[in-house]
Amino acid sequence: MAQINRQDGDNVLNLREYLYDEEHIAYSDFEQILETSCEIFRRSLEPNTVGSCKGLIYGHIQSGKTSVILTTMALAADNGYSNFIVMTSNLNDIYEQTLHRIKGALDSFQVFGKKEFRNGIEFSHGFPVVLVASKHQGILGRVLQRTEELNWHNQSVLIIDDEADQASLDTNINNPLRPTSRVNQAIINLRNHLQSHTYLQTTATPQSLLLQDDQSDFRPDFVEVTIPGRGYVGGNYFFDRDNFQDSEHIRTVPEIDVDGLVTRNQIPRTVKESLLVFFLGAAILRIQGNTKKHTYLLHTSFRQNDHHFAYELVVQFKNQLTNQLREVSRNSIDSISTDLRQDLQNAYDDLQQTFSSIPTFTIPTFTDVINEIARRITSTEVIEINSSTGEGVSPNPARKHILYIGGTKIGRGVTVKNLLVTYYGRDAQQPQMDTVLQHARMYGYRQNELPAIRIYLPTHLAQRFHAIHASDNAVREQCRETHEPIQAIPLPIRGMRPTRRNVLNENTVTLVTYQGGRQYFPHLPISNPEVLGNQTQELDELLSESEYPRLQNPYPVTIDDLLRILSFKFSEPNQNDSWKDHLIKMALNTLKENPQYQNRGNLVIVNRNSNLKKTETRSYRKIGAVLPGGAGAVPYGINRRFPALLMTRVNGDIDPQGGWDGVPFWIPVVRFPDGNYAFSVNES
Repeated sequence: MAQINRQDGDNVLNLREYLYDEEHIAYSDFEQILETSCEIFRRSLEPNTVGSCKGLIYGHIQSGKTSVILTTMALAADNGYSNFIVMTSNLNDIYEQTLHRIKGALDSFQVFGKKEFRNGIEFSHGFPVVLVASKHQGILGRVLQRTEELNWHNQSVLIIDDEADQASLDTNINNPLRPTSRVNQAIINLRNHLQSHTYLQTTATPQSLLLQDDQSDFRPDFVEVTIPGRGYVGGNYFFDRDNFQDSEHIRTVPEIDVDGLVTRNQIPRTVKESLLVFFLGAAILRIQGNTKKHTYLLHTSFRQNDHHFAYELVVQFKNQLTNQLREVSRNSIDSISTDLRQDLQNAYDDLQQTFSSIPTFTIPTFTDVINEIARRITSTEVIEINSSTGEGVSPNPARKHILYIGGTKIGRGVTVKNLLVTYYGRDAQQPQMDTVLQHARMYGYRQNELPAIRIYLPTHLAQRFHAIHASDNAVREQCRETHEPIQAIPLPIRGMRPTRRNVLNENTVTLVTYQGGRQYFPHLPISNPEVLGNQTQELDELLSESEYPRLQNPYPVTIDDLLRILSFKFSEPNQNDSWKDHLIKMALNTLKENPQYQNRGNLVIVNRNSNLKKTETRSYRKIGAVLPGGAGAVPYGINRRFPALLMTRVNGDIDPQGGWDGVPFWIPVVRFPDGNYAFSVNES
């Protein structure tokens, strides 16, 4: 572990002032960022030490992970590191955004981008050097060449892999006929060349990283969970509850019928409503003194043809609205049509509910708001964002209103500033947790605009966001407590995937197991007395008759109690069945962190003197069942809403046909509570 000799060195202090002046990060928030960076650095490789280590910085969507990265780099520079590599997106606008921010924030660093990689690097000794590369095999190859020229082979290097779950992993891992994917191999080549390095992965969606094999170069050794600063609103704010009818910000709408758009040649009424709410919300904020340029996001579907058609219809509606409001400027508000006036009034009434909740704010009159829109609506730009148009999210838009129409390109790494209204028209048929989360561009530091923020989406998609948020919270909490990468990812809805399949080893990853309402037990329990040691005696004390006198009776306990019992080893290693001692515990720990289960469980002592033997159908090598045949799917009246542990003490008699080793031992059966969920696990 690295030692911190200076926590307030020049690089850290200069960065603190930059973040305060340029990004308005309060000193108190910076102290939290610095504390997180100190934890990351302490777990990193000591400078001038041969070896490597891998860490994961687990952030929130649009929560300021880059500030943590910059602070970690500044802290490292003040404590023995001089050489840095930052790998970021191959999308040019995101790359330039990252390069520009590093140059501005770390002013004592010598910063070199991919333009300089072509011609060689001239630098001054005594100052930190950072190479900022896009994740492209050619660019990473040039970085390797530059590190050779800089003689970094024997020097300590800190590598930052921003959004490490994207592009960095091997997409050919399950195809032995194809070589390792190019970017993945380029990163491996670079790291293999550096004999002393710390490799820090950053992402808010680490599902694919956590499910990498134990021996993978891309599975982290430690995890540090970041804490958002004040003013951040994310899943805990928008999707903490599954009742959206009384939400101040969420509006449930039907899915967009894309084919119907073509037939009717106009956008759905709910999209019109969302656009009016956007224009009114932006107008109220301007009257309040907010001079920012505000944005609207419409995600129609994943097909680019749909984007263009929706783009044309939004432009058409915007032009019609502009023409009608022009009459307001010429005459008065009474000159607009009755239908439009009612629609505008409905949008005003909606916004009034959230703005009126601010004690110190008096909402402008309806007439003042409409007049403000009429004056400013011409300052509106509609932009279609996808790979066909080549358009991206503008970091500094010129117009007062920006309406983005697009799909998958409005996702990972893209910062949508001052986003007021988000409209999701459709979603993927087979959703992935990490992809859904990465599209949550409405998350961020939006406290000042919060009364104007609205999210329009179908009910099932809102429920999906809620479920994914609960899963992410559970994973995040386990990582926070242990600082270790967990190997069991809860799938809140069956049919959902944690991430894309082509980066997970199909020989070690089970995408769906530990399903709600199912029972699991070790098919070959440990019975060897040399391995058991005192385990049976210790379990006898934990499960004593004085504590649990009645057999086949459900006792209410906590999930912590179940985990204490399951802290022993029950299964012989390397068995090809779903029971894995550590994965079962991880899965139960995830349920414990979920408020739905209230840390409640069931404990049943099934039998204290069972004659259970290995079964003939399994060639007397394994057991086929533990519970008696009549126990059923919900055995012994347990509460099916909570996890249950059913313990059987086997006498362990020696028998050539299915017998054991002559000593008693306990066998657990875990029944997961009812529900439409499962887990993805890596069994390596």
